[in-house]
Amino acid sequence: MLQYAVLGSGSSGNSYVFSDGTVSFLIDQGYSVVELKRRLERFCIGLETVQAVFVTHLHPDHAKGVGILCRRQPAGAYISSRSMLEQPDQFAKLGIPLQQVFPVEPFEVVEIGPFSLFCFATSHDSAGSVGWFITYEDQNLMVLTDTGLTTVEHKQLAKDANILFLEANYDKRMLETGPYPLYLKQRIDGSHGHLSNEQALLFLKDSGFAGNHIYFIHLSDVNNDPALLEKAARRTIQTPFTVCHKNQWYGPQPEAL
Repeated sequence: MLQYAVLGSGSSGNSYVFSDGTVSFLIDQGYSVVELKRRLERFCIGLETVQAVFVTHLHPDHAKGVGILCRRQPAGAYISSRSMLEQPDQFAKLGIPLQQVFPVEPFEVVEIGPFSLFCFATSHDSAGSVGWFITYEDQNLMVLTDTGLTTVEHKQLAKDANILFLEANYDKRMLETGPYPLYLKQRIDGSHGHLSNEQALLFLKDSGFAGNHIYFIHLSDVNNDPALLEKAARRTIQTPFTVCHKNQWYGPQPEAL
């Protein structure tokens, strides 16, 4: 039976887990092993079941714990080949045993237990950034985060997804009037930055997403307010959704799975 959870989402760490109870894998790993284990136990998933980590990009809040995990147990690290080629120093700092590294290309299918995955390109200021699309039996799940814009390709994939983990990083007015310096505001709001609340909700409309649940992820604690996003989402979409607060975990509880 499929299990999934947001283990954490935000600038202090990101990780998402998917499991059938025997085989588990992560998308991103921005935590220490101790903290990761604690968060997995919340959903009755053992650390020893984690067989792989699929990385969206090499920024520390998404990847700093990958090497730590892989040095502790024989989990494979699946990383965009472009990320490795164009950011060799950042990749090397992760300290992943090379025999556990598996470079991947967009739309290259990877099988792990009963799951199939492939990555797709995103637009972020980290070379080779990707999102991930997961298939388990007749269910499709999509993780789209850390991208400054969305594409026709993204919309087509979202239309086929049952569960969508979608970035809603900032409220545009909060960003404009907030404390960040101008260059950082421009980075966040640019085509290689992040999705705003408005962009995320427009993406849902334009993609025709008609799945079972949306998890709004990667909210900024400075430039967003979960209450604002929740209010806007209730006005805009009919699909059940969860607004994921920073440093909290979310997902169906084990007894409901």
